[in-house]
Amino acid sequence: MASVTAPKKLMFSKSLYPLLVLTLLAIGLSIFRLAVGLGPTTNMNDHYPWGIWITIDLFIIPIAGAAFTISLISFFFGYDDYRSVLRPAVVAGFLGYLVVGILLFLDIGRWNQFYNIFNPGILNLHSFLEEISICVTLYIGILTLEVLPILLENTKFRNSIKWIDAGIYIISGAGILLSTLHQSSLGSLFLLMSHKLHPLWYTPALPLLFFLQAGYTGMGATAIAITLISKSKNLPLDRKLMRRIGQAMGINLLLYVCIRIGDWMGAGEIRMLLKPDGFGWIAWLELTLGILIPLAILFTKFIGHSQGPFWAAVFALMGTFLNRLVITWVGLSEPSSITYMPSWIEIFITLGFIAGGYIVFDLFVKFYKLMPEKHRTN
Repeated sequence: MASVTAPKKLMFSKSLYPLLVLTLLAIGLSIFRLAVGLGPTTNMNDHYPWGIWITIDLFIIPIAGAAFTISLISFFFGYDDYRSVLRPAVVAGFLGYLVVGILLFLDIGRWNQFYNIFNPGILNLHSFLEEISICVTLYIGILTLEVLPILLENTKFRNSIKWIDAGIYIISGAGILLSTLHQSSLGSLFLLMSHKLHPLWYTPALPLLFFLQAGYTGMGATAIAITLISKSKNLPLDRKLMRRIGQAMGINLLLYVCIRIGDWMGAGEIRMLLKPDGFGWIAWLELTLGILIPLAILFTKFIGHSQGPFWAAVFALMGTFLNRLVITWVGLSEPSSITYMPSWIEIFITLGFIAGGYIVFDLFVKFYKLMPEKHRTN
């Protein structure tokens, strides 16, 4: 009698193979970039020393804010039911900051001297870039500590990580402080560019706006993550918790748009929205995709639908991407014959590492317990 053998379980589903190819290509191109420098591999220049990598970094950082927002709500605001989605939020934050760290490293001209950000002899505590660099580096370390219990809980090393569980409030508190500092400092960085950034996006309130964006974008990323995990694991969504995530997201989003519109009114810039130029159209597109549509979902009966917060989050992330794209690139354009468009190497490195982050998240979902098996479905 012929024996029947069970098919081997693949580490990667076949649909992820194109993403794996992209990731391997990005790794190879990154080694090439480090070997030959920024000049031969990017289209950045003296007029545009920041390129697409900074745009993607500033887009991923608020998405990765999922970790600090859910930690803040669950550990320090006393909402224990949020702990059921803390692991997906922490993993999403960890992977997001890893991608940010890699792209920031590739963006350094003298990458072999990266350690100078910690050199006491040349430390510049008056620099926003210095503060952001230190906070991001330290926060990656904090997120690593928070991810270790997930990685090691079913191994022989599980007893060695009990100290992490014992000190989780201190670890999470330090992470929340570091994240709060650099989320707002990213906005402070662009306060120095009032002469360059377009008035529809420049405001003294940029640090607060960046922080609020991290709040609602992080909550949105959490809603997307738990929806994808629930579908992958065939788990019912906790609709009550999803509704509460949507409500928290809606409050942050409403506060954000009130401050933004109030600033336009106070500065007399509302008229710029009515100009038939490219910036006016971009501003309306950002408002529609990233604010009006999400608010229409989150403050109506659609928030009670299982997919309501998910789609509100998708549109909010689109708006955040447009906002960060304008602030880091389009809105800084100068009336000059010198322009910037990313090189194919910049594009494929960016796509490859984002693809790699998604692959690793898929592996976390497949091999680790990120969410409770049972959820309330009311």
